[in-house]
Amino acid sequence: MQFSKNTLATKKICASILVGIVAIILKITNNQLDAAIYVSGLITTFVFWIIDSNSYYYQRKLRIRMTKIVEDLKTDKIITSGYGMSLNENESPSWGAAFFNSSQYFYLFTFIVVVLIALGDYFGGIK
Repeated sequence: MQFSKNTLATKKICASILVGIVAIILKITNNQLDAAIYVSGLITTFVFWIIDSNSYYYQRKLRIRMTKIVEDLKTDKIITSGYGMSLNENESPSWGAAFFNSSQYFYLFTFIVVVLIALGDYFGGIK
């Protein structure tokens, strides 16, 4: 439950920082679109995406371990190793699944929007 709250907080912080960075850069550049806006937007989004994916990965590992503990407690086994609690038997944590899951669509969408705006600016569509 705490992991879910952390990922939502991470997304809120990311959005707030993105708005702040854009505002600061616009102020510095006299309200002119600048490549620094796009670069900083992409870097910020990517950094928070990694942070949130890391949290998601360890959330999965924790759920897998918790399921194992529950199963071991039901069968009188001694608990000796592992991490986490899975949602189903076959689930295993992976960095790919952590980086590209429905919880991470916020970052993918933000990344795509920044790239599209940068391309629009580059090809003269944004004034």
